[in-house]
Amino acid sequence: MNLIPLKIKILRKFKNGQMTNDYPDFNSLPGSVRDNMDWSCYIDQFVSWQYDKKSGFGEADAYNDDPTCQYGIFCVPQAFADAAIAAFPGRVEQIDEATLESFYENRAHESEPELNYDETVLGGLRARYGTIPVAKAKIIAFFTDTTDEGAEDRINEFEGILGRTLTSKERVKALKLCEMEPGDCKAINPNHPASGIKKNKNRLYVDFKERKGFTIG
Repeated sequence: MNLIPLKIKILRKFKNGQMTNDYPDFNSLPGSVRDNMDWSCYIDQFVSWQYDKKSGFGEADAYNDDPTCQYGIFCVPQAFADAAIAAFPGRVEQIDEATLESFYENRAHESEPELNYDETVLGGLRARYGTIPVAKAKIIAFFTDTTDEGAEDRINEFEGILGRTLTSKERVKALKLCEMEPGDCKAINPNHPASGIKKNKNRLYVDFKERKGFTIG
């Protein structure tokens, strides 16, 4: 799915006696460019709102020095993008993928953790093993597979794959992993779907893009 990233300037207005966000009236665009859907439902099919969570509506910084507005980004097909840019100059602009990635990671999702922790699962592992080794996913993945080899043989094999000797800290973690059951190793592998320590697939743009399955035109 090839999409166009748009940066939107969002204002504020009074509505029904209270302040609310004032978006460009995307429903005024031809129905043909939004499949005759309400615009908010239409964009939700693709890459919906990524909001600037560091400035706007009372907060200002070097990126946005106007505290009366906020910026957001969404990605849509070319026809919608072209119509929106033409209809709302000064409020809608097309950006490139590098700008999208920077906004996503540094404005919209910077405060999110890179890993999510299931403390119920991890508490059980701590009770069983005492401590849980926090290591790189490729180290955990290697020692997850069941094998009859001893710990030293497995470490030597892994060092051969890496092309280097493990650091002292990595070696301690590897020895601990050798003590753990394969299923428990999977739980602390951030890239494995088993509950435990899991990679937050929304934190980095590359992971989000892969999960959503889109390209930028």
